[in-house]
Amino acid sequence: MESPFTHNSIATGSDFLSRKKDVSQLVSIIADGRHAVIYEPPRTGKRSLINAALSRYEQNPGYRITHISLLSTIDTEDFSSILEDICSMPASPRPVIYMEEFQNILRLEERDRLIRTLEKEWQRQDGPVFIVSGSKINAMKYIFEEKKHFYRLYERVSLSPIDENLISEHIIKTFLRVGRVVEPSQTEYIYSLTDGHPWYIWQIANSCFNLTKGYLTDSLLEEAIDSLLYTHTPRFQDITDGLSRYQVYLLRAIFDGVTKVSSTAAINNYRLNSSANVHRLKEALTKKEVVVFDAQDIPHIIDPMFRVWLDRFYFKTGKTYKRQNI
Repeated sequence: MESPFTHNSIATGSDFLSRKKDVSQLVSIIADGRHAVIYEPPRTGKRSLINAALSRYEQNPGYRITHISLLSTIDTEDFSSILEDICSMPASPRPVIYMEEFQNILRLEERDRLIRTLEKEWQRQDGPVFIVSGSKINAMKYIFEEKKHFYRLYERVSLSPIDENLISEHIIKTFLRVGRVVEPSQTEYIYSLTDGHPWYIWQIANSCFNLTKGYLTDSLLEEAIDSLLYTHTPRFQDITDGLSRYQVYLLRAIFDGVTKVSSTAAINNYRLNSSANVHRLKEALTKKEVVVFDAQDIPHIIDPMFRVWLDRFYFKTGKTYKRQNI
């Protein structure tokens, strides 16, 4: 039987579990002729959200939608050509330009000049509406928060968590349609383990669906989770292999829940040497998109399943993730 949970393509229709507030916000931004910026971790639903909002305008003759991916844009000439096309677009119908993987503009040698040119387009009252998204949080924060490019020219759209009850109901009903049973406590566990990350939720749900013919047992649920972790082990191992010894020390401190990593206690307990060294380590881990520091300078591991992998396979603490009484 075909796996019923969408995780390897863009969620549409009934597979797109409602982010009504976010969709409404983006629809309103487009209608008002403003610009939107979205940066969230990979596979968290950015494109599904944007597509849901843009679908409201696809049949509207007053708008023309253009999708531009910067994934393979690696030199100035490539982006200059994109800019020329944008600047030559007629004002009517109103262009709506969706630029994906926008952080890749940082790879360009003349990025500052190109950004200034693009900023002029954003400032035009009758110019295109821009929706830009990025999957590297720290790189996007560097562009829009640290360097303050496009200052006051856009509205940040943050993805709201998908409601846990919607996730649970969707999984339970999907199982029931073919006579299989998953308990609410099990869907709650999946949601908690993944921090509500939809891509990981649906992968685990698919594995559970394929492993059981009747009632989903906790042991089968753990088998599905371990299968997911084994699948992603090469990717996660590449991350840890690319870290220096001191970067691993800082990662362990963050994993252990240390919030003030520059404190004397943290430096001594995790052999971080000095506050100056911690500053360098923080820069390294953020540049590698392993962790993000929030507005209060509290660190968070970006990928929830990488955190689980660290728990079960790397640091081997096993302290919070295994279900009990399996």
